[in-house]
Amino acid sequence: MDPLRRKIIRLSAYYPFKFRSVDVNLPGRLMRADRTEHDCLAYIMSAGEVSVQCSTPIGVGERIVAYLETVGRVSGQVTSASSGEFVMSIAAPSKHRDKLADKLTWLHNLNKSGIADDRSAQRFSPVHDKCQISVITGELYNCRLIDMSAGGMSVNVDLKVPVGSIVTFEDASCVVVRNFQGGIALEFVEKPSKNVIQKYFMRDVL
Repeated sequence: MDPLRRKIIRLSAYYPFKFRSVDVNLPGRLMRADRTEHDCLAYIMSAGEVSVQCSTPIGVGERIVAYLETVGRVSGQVTSASSGEFVMSIAAPSKHRDKLADKLTWLHNLNKSGIADDRSAQRFSPVHDKCQISVITGELYNCRLIDMSAGGMSVNVDLKVPVGSIVTFEDASCVVVRNFQGGIALEFVEKPSKNVIQKYFMRDVL
């Protein structure tokens, strides 16, 4: 196994980020109790609380609703504050905390591995869509390739894999970034070879 793949597997070993803080860089907007809105930047976050930079003074005990890039809406109460920043608890049911933990796992793995988020890249539908993926323990799963881009792919498969896990598609390693009904979305750690691209698309499009 090459050093890059070994490093990604080590970094991507799944563990839930409930109440474990990770470094983030998530710009957004917040709304204070008086309904005024302000720009903000979340820089440390867990599924239980978030540290936020904001130019307007925020007081302890104040209720805040924030809309952050990637993770969306979070709300809660300010537990500590100083000049230019504050810490806010996150009020959410267990199901929402699990989803937030998955997003934080994905962000953590992207930051540690240097994988780019290429979800905006143009996606292509395959000519040959039957394929297999293998998980880190070696099991193979038959699946259907939905689409692929320079940054990743999505497949229909009867499998739920924790976000941040490594799977293999042909000669490419991928990180699981999302589970959806009937399948999973993957980001490439290593781009598929030209032969693999031609096998599924009959042309070099990536």
